[in-house]
Amino acid sequence: MPTKTLWLPLAWLVATATVTVTPVLTLEASPSWMTLLRESPTPPVPPVLPARTPAPLQDVGTTVLPVPTPSTHPEGLPGWGATDAPSPTAPEGALEELDTSANGTTAVPTPGTSVPPCPGDEEPTDTCGEPTGEQRAAVAEALVTFALRFYQRMAEAAQPDANLLFSPINVAVGLSHLLLGARGETQERLAALLAYPQGLRCVHGALQQLASAPGLFSAAQIFHHPGEAGTGCRWGAAARWAPGVTPGPPCHSTELQLRPRFLNDSLRFYGARPYALSGNESLDLQRINAWVREASNGLLPSLLSTLPPEPSLLLLSAVHLRAAWRTPLDRKKTVLLPFLRPGHRPRKVPTMTSAKYPVASFTDPRLQVQVGRLELNGGLSLVVLMPRGPLEPLETLERALDPATFLALLRRAARTPPRATALSLPRLRLDLALDVVTLVHDMDFGLFLDAELCGLARGPAAVDTARHRAVLALDEAGVEAAAAMATSVARSALVLEALRPFLFVLWHNTGDFPVFMGRLSDP
Repeated sequence: MPTKTLWLPLAWLVATATVTVTPVLTLEASPSWMTLLRESPTPPVPPVLPARTPAPLQDVGTTVLPVPTPSTHPEGLPGWGATDAPSPTAPEGALEELDTSANGTTAVPTPGTSVPPCPGDEEPTDTCGEPTGEQRAAVAEALVTFALRFYQRMAEAAQPDANLLFSPINVAVGLSHLLLGARGETQERLAALLAYPQGLRCVHGALQQLASAPGLFSAAQIFHHPGEAGTGCRWGAAARWAPGVTPGPPCHSTELQLRPRFLNDSLRFYGARPYALSGNESLDLQRINAWVREASNGLLPSLLSTLPPEPSLLLLSAVHLRAAWRTPLDRKKTVLLPFLRPGHRPRKVPTMTSAKYPVASFTDPRLQVQVGRLELNGGLSLVVLMPRGPLEPLETLERALDPATFLALLRRAARTPPRATALSLPRLRLDLALDVVTLVHDMDFGLFLDAELCGLARGPAAVDTARHRAVLALDEAGVEAAAAMATSVARSALVLEALRPFLFVLWHNTGDFPVFMGRLSDP
């Protein structure tokens, strides 16, 4: 099965879970690097998994606010919180000294240090408190719009018969994490790219609630180089070194220095804590991929094959879900059936079948598309959108969809009650990696070429790469999917038949937003 890999030049590296889908999804109704900031090597990185998030770092004039509510990984992996990892290193560039006395809730710059002004810093931090239902619904609707636009750009750049897969919620979390440090025009354009309504408050809090909705596990992390310094120097009182390593003299940063306000907001909204990169590329790569592997419950063995050149800051995010079918499928009824592809001979693929499976199905006469929804546990559904006209590539349907129409189809599917349907659904496993920067530049050319990220760090910062990987497995047991992103900153008798190319969306019924989206062209 051909796999399409897209590389996008993004100045940030966001670790995204790889989704591997082996196309075998057939619905048959008829039996017929986020952000790497340029900086120099720093001390060895401590354990990578997110630990229980303590109170956020406090910037001067910034109130310490509650951290996100902890969520538990399906397999026990700590999410927004857990206590099994040591304290993270304190970014020397952001704070001259991290105060870890008492309860460790404050961090105050050393007297005499100066902080270059950054537009927007004079404004108070977001203190909206608990997002309202209306705010959460607005962010969920923005996520649908962003998902469709991002998917359409992927489809335009890919071959007509290539499989596609990405996680809208994971990419949105990675970009929104970067949004915390964006200012001026960059902030406005990035928010517009994510389809956030102008003036909408509590965006980050609402997005965090969606990402930690029932059935989902989401985590974020920051890996960084505190700044250029001599070999063997130490980075502040809270820096953690590998066992047996003797800290050297204090380091003096000359480049990127993370701002306390960014660190405070990263911890509050995304549960992300800073850990120092060691400067040993092999060790750092191993630690980063180990974090991705554990956050994805092993579904993503790795995200990065190499580190971006001279990484200063790496923003990682990952999402994982596992859900069983509400109505189990019988493995004994999985058979080989022909999958029809435009311009190719039919290919027989393992197909899960059922004579009377509950499917919520309808046909839109204007778009000539059949929509089918299969229910999973945990408030999730698999929604399939399949053209009903002549056999042809999915391009016509993809171009006909606009955000309002797409959202209306998904919401109608969520409201449609399931009915007994003859089902044929291919067994799938998809694994796709892509570069987000290129797609972002297709959507808003030049957004990261001269980005204003002074809210992220002092000194020049530029997004150079963003790597996303998604994996999705669909079989008789249900669905398991994971995605990760790394951003690098351096300076109807009812019938539903899916035995032809189709779009699919893994939809969160309760949150009203897409978790994964893709297409199956070649099983």
